[in-house]
Amino acid sequence: MGKRKLKPGDRVVFESHDEQCKPFQQFGTVKHYVYPDFHPNGYIEVVDSDGDTILYGNAGKGIQKVK
Repeated sequence: MGKRKLKPGDRVVFESHDEQCKPFQQFGTVKHYVYPDFHPNGYIEVVDSDGDTILYGNAGKGIQKVK
């Protein structure tokens, strides 16, 4: 993700893995994003359409804003 600024409400896509460790693209909405933070790329929280947290922690390079 780098130094790109994300805002709450932005749609993002990132790679995740299922129970058999097969990769797939997962979509979500940014709930919280802080940069800079103690994480090198900032701290992010992403929720699904039901509002459940599906990703949190370092906003790594694999997180892309959906256009």
